Amino acid sequence: MKIKKIHIVAFDVPYPADYGGVIDIYYRIKALHQLGFKIILHCFDYGRGDQPHLSEITEEINYYSRKKTVLNAFNKRPFIVASRRSKELLKRLLEDNEPILFEGIHTTWFLENKEIQKRVTFVRTHNIEHEYYTALAKNATYLKRFYFQREAKKLKKYESILKFSKKILCIREGDLIHFSQYSQNTVILPASLPEIEQKGFILTEEFALFNGKLSVSENENAAIWIIENIWVKEENLMPLKIAGMNPSEKLIALAKKNGITLISNPSKVEMDLLQSKARVHVLVSDQSTGVKLKLLSALQNSGHVLTNSTIIEGTNLKDVSTICNSPQEFIEKIKLYKNKELDINEFNKRVQFLKANFNTVENCKLFIS
Repeated sequence: MKIKKIHIVAFDVPYPADYGGVIDIYYRIKALHQLGFKIILHCFDYGRGDQPHLSEITEEINYYSRKKTVLNAFNKRPFIVASRRSKELLKRLLEDNEPILFEGIHTTWFLENKEIQKRVTFVRTHNIEHEYYTALAKNATYLKRFYFQREAKKLKKYESILKFSKKILCIREGDLIHFSQYSQNTVILPASLPEIEQKGFILTEEFALFNGKLSVSENENAAIWIIENIWVKEENLMPLKIAGMNPSEKLIALAKKNGITLISNPSKVEMDLLQSKARVHVLVSDQSTGVKLKLLSALQNSGHVLTNSTIIEGTNLKDVSTICNSPQEFIEKIKLYKNKELDINEFNKRVQFLKANFNTVENCKLFIS
């Protein structure tokens, strides 16, 4: 049997798998490795460094520096694309004739190259990026707002490059119609997750958890909203813990002022323990783009999961989440669940749902066909 090989071009170093985008990439690589693929991984490094662990599930790893220069900010192409181009990357991609998976529109600088167009190419879309950047602009300060608005315009114009991809792999049902305008070969590839464990029901502890990459403005704004609109407004709620990467001084100060436990840069072991022990997961967002992997991660654990309808828009996650759309609704549910474990039948229903819809190895078999 012919050995299956594939190039994967990642917008970041996909390990440790500690925030949404790289969780999706890492567990897809792991699944493809299990399916017998020899993976040639290319990743843009801007702070995470070499990760020897990745060599256990790849045939070859190549690192490229992301060029975050002023010149790239003024390129006619989006900054997230222009800063991820490398002549060395193109040279390596052209050394063979194997399929190429571009992870995110971020990595597609060479998609219209005539030689690359002869190849089998996939683009994994993690978001409708121009919508994502438009949403970021709404809550940004002046300079950041200008950058996000400018980037959104560039991304909307640039998005048509996807017509050169042989197949577009979108992350959720809500994106399917949008991306189908560029290719009839547009399909849903659900978010790639760790294997859904058939673990026993774990008793939780009396605290609520919000987690995410706190350096991302969307997540910081959500954490601030939760503190100011729920915990500040109501006494005698269960303790709140906020955990994630690189929180700002503003968020640190706000948490301290209001007696909220903030856990900066927890290890994967620490984060797994927090998620497994939280009685309530509180997750909000003002953006409906993509699939929030922290929500899927929360659903694998034994706590109640409270989320607003914006997060689950365009997905099939409504039946396994508790929807709250106002501070008062969140407060009422938190009070209700303060001393109440999740029903074991609800937990089992949730596990079966995730196994049916987010079996990463099964979903990645589309690369074979």
